[in-house]
Amino acid sequence: MAFPIIPKLNAIATSQLAPLGETLQLGELAVNTAIPALYLKGNDGVFKLGQDKVDSSQLTRLATPNGVPQLTGAGLISSYQISALTTGQIADLTQTAAAYKIPQLGSDGKIPSAMLPAASVGALTYKGAWTVNSNPVIASGGVVGGGTAEKGDYYVAANTASLTTAIDGKSQILAGDLLAYNGAVWDLIHAASSEVISVNGVSPVAGNVTLTAANVGAVSTAALTKLATPDGVPQLTGTGQISSAQLAIATTAQLGVLSVDPVSTNGFTVSAAGAAKIIPGTSTVVGGVKSSASVEIAVDGTATVASAGTY
Repeated sequence: MAFPIIPKLNAIATSQLAPLGETLQLGELAVNTAIPALYLKGNDGVFKLGQDKVDSSQLTRLATPNGVPQLTGAGLISSYQISALTTGQIADLTQTAAAYKIPQLGSDGKIPSAMLPAASVGALTYKGAWTVNSNPVIASGGVVGGGTAEKGDYYVAANTASLTTAIDGKSQILAGDLLAYNGAVWDLIHAASSEVISVNGVSPVAGNVTLTAANVGAVSTAALTKLATPDGVPQLTGTGQISSAQLAIATTAQLGVLSVDPVSTNGFTVSAAGAAKIIPGTSTVVGGVKSSASVEIAVDGTATVASAGTY
């Protein structure tokens, strides 16, 4: 049968002292019944086993030397019992962008922007040249290559091309354009050096070129007129004809040879249809033809001599 382990007892029942090393053999146990406590003798002397009880008088929420911290009603150690941080303890705090350090809040209680990633404050980050449609492959929604762009990433187009597949509504890219990711979609920023600089010497204003008639050699509407205005430009009437006020009077040289004998019975008329009629004539000459009778000139230029006359 097994033999029980019987520790030694303290000789004085009321004594709370630990047993002396010379009173115990190596590996021997001893019990102090007054505390109570259990002791063991090891290679380095006598050791107390178990834990001491804490007297309630030792508990404190104040900075009492040698006291035992008592938690507050919120279950926390009182701030009185926490020592102030030393310079060595705050060595890892920083207000600059130092790698592997701990950000220290500014006077506004916020992390300084210098310690935040550039994209988080809206800055652009150049990612390189972009061969449109091929390298890298960019798609709608921030897709680039085999991953997703960060907010603020942008590429500069190396060539001009129509997109094989539209990117967030964009279909045409010019060399020099910027494609920037805003966190949701790609924005196209026109920066191509080949864009319009001027038209006929007129430079853009807010991206637009406004031309006048003079810029392209056209007739100004102010120069149009239905009157006999010197250096003006004839404007057709409502019936699509040049105003009669703008027609010069024909001369004899312009009409050929046209004469009517100075006889009171002779006359020269033009009908409403535009036919000319010379009546009656005994010595009428039209275009070198002399007639003694009336001569009618039709609109098509055909001349007819009345049967009663000779020519």
